[in-house]
Amino acid sequence: MFDRKNIQSAGLDGDQPLLTVVIDTEEEFDWAAPFDRDSRSVNCISHQHLAQEVFRKHQIIPTYVIDHAVAEDDTAVGILREWMEQGSCLIGTHLHPWVNPPYDEEVCVHNSYPGNLPYELEKAKLEVLTELIERKTGRRPVIYKAGRYGAGPNTSRILAELGYEIDTSVVADTNFSHDTGPDFRGLPTQPYYFHYGNRRFLELPNSRGYDGLLARWGSTLYPLLAGQSGIRSLMAGVLSKLSLLERIPLTPEGIHAEDHIRMTRRMYSIGHRVFNYAYHSSSLMVGGSPYVKDQGQLDKFLEDMDVYFSFFMNDLGGRSANPLELQQMLKG
Repeated sequence: MFDRKNIQSAGLDGDQPLLTVVIDTEEEFDWAAPFDRDSRSVNCISHQHLAQEVFRKHQIIPTYVIDHAVAEDDTAVGILREWMEQGSCLIGTHLHPWVNPPYDEEVCVHNSYPGNLPYELEKAKLEVLTELIERKTGRRPVIYKAGRYGAGPNTSRILAELGYEIDTSVVADTNFSHDTGPDFRGLPTQPYYFHYGNRRFLELPNSRGYDGLLARWGSTLYPLLAGQSGIRSLMAGVLSKLSLLERIPLTPEGIHAEDHIRMTRRMYSIGHRVFNYAYHSSSLMVGGSPYVKDQGQLDKFLEDMDVYFSFFMNDLGGRSANPLELQQMLKG
């Protein structure tokens, strides 16, 4: 996953753009507060039907990567299992270490990234979660997304040992090391394969695209010029205001459809064909995340999804493909 010498690009036959949707399906909690093992409310799952209606309209099969708080709640997992059985969604795995047994580590920022845990503990937690999801849904998950994007040096080995096939933890052109998280700079921004031993895995990076005159070189320039504070942060803002280089995450959380549309047009024009759309399940409930604080923001959130999906399928001529379909379509 991180070994730059052990990856292989994955290409598509044809030019049709493909859209996949992966939802971080988890408890709602105060994002500004310290991590809390007792914060396990999953009321947001009963609100997911709002987005599911939009997905059905556009013939999208989303992937709900679920964490332990969701998987252990019979009502919450039952909603998702029913959709899965109807063929309306896939269910994968999402590891939030602080709410996932065994509880052998200190709850802190460093340990909130599962890849920072010792091999034995990271594996034990993912094994518990994998088996719980299999027991509750009747299917063993093969799609993984690390909580907080926190894949680490042992994650590939653990995924191989537990039978996973697809990972979607990588955030294109992003460095979380300021927060003791992973550094994804230099990794491909489009799907690629990585290996552990004789096992091959498909990586579907979270989409971060660019607009502006320098968009073609965004993956090189942005990680060099952007930073958390000081002159580098100022430089990123200046580039954006001058319409030279703007980075736009493919998520409806704080980003609107018109921005996604211009970014997607630009990235498609320079060769990108796979777009990975993502958000948190808590954003479907008013007050569940910082992005949806009232009914008006929720309505806009859903509208932005609808408008973007309509553009992608109709104006851009694309179609949806879930991670298992992409696995079959990509070559390399």
